[in-house]
Amino acid sequence: MSRPARLTCAIAALSVALPAFAAGAASAQTTPRPEDQLGALVGALFGDRLGLSAMDQAWLRGQRPLRDGQSQFGGRIDAAVRAGTVSVSAGTRLRADYTGLVDLETRYAADGRITAQERADLNSRYNALIQTLDSGAAGYGETGGAAAGRAAFDSRVDAAVAARRLTRTEATRLKADYQAVIQLEARYQADGVLSASERADLDSRLDALDTRVGDGPNATAPAMTARQRLAALDTAVTTSERAGRIARAEAADIRVELGDLQRLEAAYARLSVSADDSAYLDRRIGELESRARR
Repeated sequence: MSRPARLTCAIAALSVALPAFAAGAASAQTTPRPEDQLGALVGALFGDRLGLSAMDQAWLRGQRPLRDGQSQFGGRIDAAVRAGTVSVSAGTRLRADYTGLVDLETRYAADGRITAQERADLNSRYNALIQTLDSGAAGYGETGGAAAGRAAFDSRVDAAVAARRLTRTEATRLKADYQAVIQLEARYQADGVLSASERADLDSRLDALDTRVGDGPNATAPAMTARQRLAALDTAVTTSERAGRIARAEAADIRVELGDLQRLEAAYARLSVSADDSAYLDRRIGELESRARR
């Protein structure tokens, strides 16, 4: 049978099946809209033939496959970290990127349906994360690493703005700082290879950006003030030094910067500073927090 003939038969079958489908749906407590019924039926009857992915078909049925698959994705990250194919910091960043993708799926579905363009966007971002995880490089600290994670990072920042965890000024600054990391990575890779110290520096900067986005596991907890974060940092440095995670010389260097930031915070507290000044202090604190957690 030719393609036009098959399409005609499919449409005819759809016209016969839709009334029965709608009648069954009418008996449910919540009646889907006709266009949602149609989308679900198309996915159920013709999904494979139309080249729709399993997630496309789930979205057409009104499901949330990315949200429902979050635990499974987290399990794959844990397995990769245990196997040593993905670093702990890269695994943490991948987990945060997937959370940002789930937030994006929720935003796309806010009006009751996800369009074909939005489905394509979600599929593309999801496939990129899967490829990154399967590659073992986690898309960070390797060739094209930070650049490969740009779209997912921007989505997380946009979701934080929508949730009012970030202002638009803070979001703009975060995206600019991420671009700076991409440029730094490109300079590091100019000789064709990243050294261990260069990779550690990139990881530290990306971790600091993750902290500033504020969508980690403790994102729902009350945010600490800059003064509280600096006080906690003093304790964290001591703990990390005693545990051998950071050397004595590095701990001393962190404490010097910590003292500078404590004096800066005290000066800011007496003044009416701009949003840029506050963002600068927040960024510097985030960078020190990342160094202290190593």
